Amino acid sequence: MNQIRAVILTGLALGLEERIIRQIKKFEGVKDGFMVYGEYDGVFMVEAQDQENLNSLISRIRRTDGITRTITLIAL
Repeated sequence: MNQIRAVILTGLALGLEERIIRQIKKFEGVKDGFMVYGEYDGVFMVEAQDQENLNSLISRIRRTDGITRTITLIAL
């Protein structure tokens, strides 16, 4: 079965960007994460075995202190 791949764009609390990115990169299913300039502050490349696991990962990221908003783009 193929993994579901997605990109999660995040807004991050000012001054906490590096700490938040380091923390989230340790989550199971997060393959990479980095700061960006623009409308969003952080980008995470993620993989999950199914939609349920992806939803759980997104929820965990959204509940992380310092995350102000997210948008998820699922790769086809």
